[in-house]
Amino acid sequence: MELSNFFKYERSLHPGKAIFYYKTTECDFVPLEAEVTRIRGQKAGFAEGFTNDFLPKNLAPQDLAHCNPLAIEECYVPPNVEHLYCRFSLRAQANSISPAACNSPEAIALLTSITEQFNRKGGYKELATRYCKNLLLGTWLWRNQNSGNTTILVKTSLGNSYEIANTRSLAWESQWPKEDLLTLNQLSDELCVALTDPSVYWHADITAKISTTFCQEIYPSQVFNLKENKVDVTKVFSKVKCVDGRQAVSFNSVKIGAALQLIDDWWGDDSKRLRVHEYGADKELNIARRGPDSSLNFYSIIVNAEKYLTELNENNAVNPDVYYLIAVLIKGGMFQKKAN
Repeated sequence: MELSNFFKYERSLHPGKAIFYYKTTECDFVPLEAEVTRIRGQKAGFAEGFTNDFLPKNLAPQDLAHCNPLAIEECYVPPNVEHLYCRFSLRAQANSISPAACNSPEAIALLTSITEQFNRKGGYKELATRYCKNLLLGTWLWRNQNSGNTTILVKTSLGNSYEIANTRSLAWESQWPKEDLLTLNQLSDELCVALTDPSVYWHADITAKISTTFCQEIYPSQVFNLKENKVDVTKVFSKVKCVDGRQAVSFNSVKIGAALQLIDDWWGDDSKRLRVHEYGADKELNIARRGPDSSLNFYSIIVNAEKYLTELNENNAVNPDVYYLIAVLIKGGMFQKKAN
């Protein structure tokens, strides 16, 4: 298949912002707010004392003892609050079934055939199970997972509720208890239908109840300030303004989506899951696991779509490359070549 000059897929998973809040005897929703703290930052970085050639800079003894006054935002659980909540919504649509825009009818027909056959082989069920694992494990809580017992409750638009009593007793690669495995299977069944049936409108409401310690620090999303912008506060959290004017700290939707997309272990090392990405970006090591010089990247796989369709038609097993291919289409994006 040849990549066209007009080719895109709409994303299939639409998470909202995740809001942090707590409860009191008088109110079931009290937004968790950030506070501005002014600190004396230390001059402790490599560049403060050395050149790029690792030569000591010509400094006076007191130069590195001076402090840099900084204003940053911090966020802590209020005293006497034992449980913190984080809640977001998720919509799913069957947008990966066929391209949202493509000027090649042949490519549309080919890719639609692949997704149809992939669905018949149970491929979408496997992907839905992986997304739901991240939902139920609380992967989307990021650094806040390192806390006390965490309960995850998922309520769906079908009127069903699914609960994991304690995420700390589970892991991605572990054998889940029978009850939790049933929860995973039932929730993934719902999501699978939503990802494959365009007539279905499906959404879920996800809440994490986190057991906290006294005045525990919380880590919401950070807002990046451009260097040219002169700002007083150098570290700022993402927030949502509530109806009473207070601002609750939050995760932005992109950070939630990134956690749900942590399913790519088809790149060659199943001990490490990557966020679904056209070139297999590994943020920890700052390298591409599916670089353009390999056959593992998305573009090298999709141009061989005819071969993968033949495999799907002839074999019972699904090639790991096809799981990855459909996962990228679920993520969505612009995939065309640059127009001449």
